[in-house]
Amino acid sequence: MKRLVVASLLFFAAAAGAQNRSAELDKAYEEARSAYNEYQQALKRRDEGVESQPGERSGSAAGGSRPNQNYFARQAILEQEVESARKRYEATMKRWNDLK
Repeated sequence: MKRLVVASLLFFAAAAGAQNRSAELDKAYEEARSAYNEYQQALKRRDEGVESQPGERSGSAAGGSRPNQNYFARQAILEQEVESARKRYEATMKRWNDLK
């Protein structure tokens, strides 16, 4: 009789653990998908931000113009956003793969 009770408890504990693991895996997948989308958006913003905006070019002595500090500061921010999004995506993928 004790064996039956112990076996029943183990069965129900395993079933509850499987449901919890499945929920964690689903959550990790959604986080990874969200992080991927954020990473793609950051890449798109960086690629679209290559063109200089008003106030980001200075005149040169030869009569042309060149990007100034404002342009390079904006480019650095865009790169930092891409790097941050990439790291978050990699971390969420690692968590998802660890749960699989």
